[in-house]
Amino acid sequence: MKYIKNLFLSIREILLIMLIQYILLFGCILIFGMDKSIILGTIILSIFELIYIFIKLKGIKLSFKHNYFPYMLLGISLSIIYNMIIFKLGIKFDITSIPIVIDIIVSGIIGPIFEEVLFRYSLINKLSKFNHNILCIILSSFIFAICHNNIITIIYAFIIGLFNSYYYIKKKDILVPTIIHISANIVSSFLFNFNPYILILGIILFVIGITTSKK
Repeated sequence: MKYIKNLFLSIREILLIMLIQYILLFGCILIFGMDKSIILGTIILSIFELIYIFIKLKGIKLSFKHNYFPYMLLGISLSIIYNMIIFKLGIKFDITSIPIVIDIIVSGIIGPIFEEVLFRYSLINKLSKFNHNILCIILSSFIFAICHNNIITIIYAFIIGLFNSYYYIKKKDILVPTIIHISANIVSSFLFNFNPYILILGIILFVIGITTSKK
């Protein structure tokens, strides 16, 4: 019972944030309609995410103490490998009508920063009361994954979550998982079809990223 209570207290902030987001989105649909809310709702949610980030940044010390290039390679490679597998299986993604520039800013930059602050910095620090790193990694990755909206993104989020949670706990630097997440999301915006050469490139980048991140 104690563990269940501690887990609920750990995810309480996430539940509150998600509730606010759904209220904002639902309100936007009621006011502007479904079509306009695709862009306007995205912008409003991004403004809310920026406010959350700035509030949380007051308690985060950014040290810039690591070489972040290997983590950028990891993010790029994870995105390439996963997307190429999905395309090879013939699974298609829903294409949104959001302009590519807005999509990159919102989903490629603001979204990843927001999610890393929420699910890594905030959640893992709360889960640390369990005093078990593997449990923290699995729980935070699972919670992060189920906050996504379909099985494809849930699996992808869980994989990214495992890497990001591991590196956040190991490096004690929120910039490390943030770089991985931003790189992965931006690259995903430019992948549309299966290409074996791109897949090979992704595997090579993954090996380089894993190898150099250990230094």
